[in-house]
Amino acid sequence: MMLRGNERKDVFIDDEDRRRFLDVLYAKREQGSYYLYSYCLMDNHVHLVLKEANDSISRIMRRITTSYVGYFNRKYRRSGHLFQDRYKSENVESDSYLLTVIRYVHQNPEKAGIGKTETYPWSSCSGYLRGTGDSYLPEFAEILNMFSENRNVAIEGFRRFHMELSQEACMDVMEDCKLDDNHEAQIRKFLQIRGITLKDISKPEYLNTRKELIIWLQENTAMSGRKLAEVTGINRETIRKILANK
Repeated sequence: MMLRGNERKDVFIDDEDRRRFLDVLYAKREQGSYYLYSYCLMDNHVHLVLKEANDSISRIMRRITTSYVGYFNRKYRRSGHLFQDRYKSENVESDSYLLTVIRYVHQNPEKAGIGKTETYPWSSCSGYLRGTGDSYLPEFAEILNMFSENRNVAIEGFRRFHMELSQEACMDVMEDCKLDDNHEAQIRKFLQIRGITLKDISKPEYLNTRKELIIWLQENTAMSGRKLAEVTGINRETIRKILANK
């Protein structure tokens, strides 16, 4: 998921702010709210990869932002919103896509030209590469074990995977994406980076991805319900219900 500064303004002014945000992340995680798999703090936005535990994503994000914004406003003697009203999020429904999203998050500084993926100080990547995680990332071993149960082999596999340039269109790119006339190719790309095909989209285990796809298409194209059904193969009544309850 991604938290972006209101009007795309900076949400971190100095390193003390970044440390404070990470402290908030850790404190809320310790309350049993979620599991944290990856993070990256940029100047005006934050990327997080987390899994719900005892709370919903909306409550988790509200607690994180309320705590940090209170600190930020007191420090800089300001008031009002710091983050955009709505965070951006997407569901991760396979291990392969989880690894893809973690890589995407870690490569943000290099793509922005502000630091190297492996050494950027405000992401979780270096903790993975040390094989020890860091104080904010207790769940690192679960991810490394996807590469190998041998820690040294796992670290090297993780490193090689992160050296591959990520071309995925994840949440911050999707925010500004408008589909062109080649709808079918872009739908395939949307699903491919999630590790599934159009044939899979009707399966019960991909309910959240189905909803995400329909809402994304509806918000970025002028397609009618009939056209959405035609290009996705999803029942029109299902599409109607998804859009009615988005």
